[in-house]
Amino acid sequence: MGFVLTCRKIDLPMRDSVITAALLFAAGLAFGQFGRPSSEPVSAQAAYLGISEWSSGADPTLQAISDATAKLAARVLNATVHFEATRRTAEEGFSAGTGSGFVLDKVRGIVVTNNHVVGGPDAVVEVRLHDGREFDGIVLGADPKTDIAVVQIPEGEAMSELVWGDSDALVPGTWVMAVGNPLGELGTISTGVVSGLNRTPDLPDIRYENFLQFDAYIDRGSSGGPLVNMAGEVIGINTAIAGQVWQGAGYAVPSSMASSIVQSLIQNQRVRRGYLGVNPAPVSASDAEQVGLSRPYGARVRSVTPDSPADEAGLRRGDIILSVNGKEVASAADLRARVSTTPPGTSVKVRVWRDERPMTLRVVLGELAE
Repeated sequence: MGFVLTCRKIDLPMRDSVITAALLFAAGLAFGQFGRPSSEPVSAQAAYLGISEWSSGADPTLQAISDATAKLAARVLNATVHFEATRRTAEEGFSAGTGSGFVLDKVRGIVVTNNHVVGGPDAVVEVRLHDGREFDGIVLGADPKTDIAVVQIPEGEAMSELVWGDSDALVPGTWVMAVGNPLGELGTISTGVVSGLNRTPDLPDIRYENFLQFDAYIDRGSSGGPLVNMAGEVIGINTAIAGQVWQGAGYAVPSSMASSIVQSLIQNQRVRRGYLGVNPAPVSASDAEQVGLSRPYGARVRSVTPDSPADEAGLRRGDIILSVNGKEVASAADLRARVSTTPPGTSVKVRVWRDERPMTLRVVLGELAE
């Protein structure tokens, strides 16, 4: 598995145009208006569609989709940056890396990227905006366990910014756009779909894995760049690819995790992680059948740490944790990610499956000792 060395809201007219174009495109596919069998005469096909003849030029619906995509790309590109980072290493003395990132707060100069792009809090970072201007950046904080870093450039210099979207609203098939600088090609745009959720590709040094998988193209140099939805909102941070070269699978840290980590790094220059106090395990199909659960999901509690928040709230060995604060828990890795990115001291509702029925417990999370 190889790494990829890589807020003002979108206005409603822009968002509506993208959504409308997408719906028109889907409708066109459903009614077969974007193609005809080569063996069928043009006149018969035209008659079937209720038009006198095939006109030359782009189909209006396809042109609307193309125009909306280009407008979305321009908006996102204006807030995307290129990184050049130099850091000291024990083996080589100094090493250099490149990557991507995006402006989250143009007033304060807050830029988000991957930890492996900057290499740590002591890195010397140069940030190039999309308009070509370059600034020295200060690493405000970095978190190797989620591979996220926050860099600050001079206040007020960035002209555009992006906002977080809701990665929990994604489903496989959702359209996305990846932006970054793969293989040194600055300002590269690629579109695709969400291929899968809650992926754990076992990347080195990353403790909390709960990645989005997508098929929009990224490569070395794309890391840290934004993965956005069709409203131009950041729903992931592009982080890795499967293998050493592009094979059709990219991975992004979901915004549900990244937004909390970034906020903690800005406020504390470190990450304060929530602590529950259970040892979670996957729920297999046989596990679900044995306890009367309709399908295999959630996280099975293998053990509860004595005197932990989970113990004090009444969680037991054998419980299956189904959701936290109303958000379904897909797996043991998903539970770790959700708990760790919730601030310590937060009171959360934990829905569990016990004795073949659901029940809800209230838990006040502690702070995980690093």
